[in-house]
Order: sequence, then C-alpha cells, then structure tokens
Amino acid sequence: MRKYKPVELPLKNVPTQFAQEHAVCPNCLDREAGVIGRLGLRLVFKCQLCRVRFHRPTTMVGIV
Repeated sequence: MRKYKPVELPLKNVPTQFAQEHAVCPNCLDREAGVIGRLGLRLVFKCQLCRVRFHRPTTMVGIV
C-alpha cells in the first residue's frame, strides 16, 4: 500500500492578541494545544501530546 506525504497548508502569522490562545484537542482531549498559525479566519492548533493539528473558528474581526 502506498503511503502519501501529509498535505502542508500555507499558514499565516497569528495576530499578537490571539498568540496565547489554547484549545482542547479533539483526539486526546488535552487542554494545552497551542496556536501555530491561521488559515483564513481560523486559528490552527497543534497538540503537544498526540501531534494532531486542528482548527477552531474564532471571531477575528478586521484581520486580513
């Protein structure tokens, strides 16, 4: 079976007011997943325990 490389999405920088955000990992339920970037208006997080990347919609008004 062929193994494909993971897709790397082009993440943009996070505004400073959102740089310290944390979220709950949907895989292991760890609460310390930190922000690694943004994709559009969605913050992208990475869990330190299971290394899963996931996103959460936020209300980033006025960010382009």
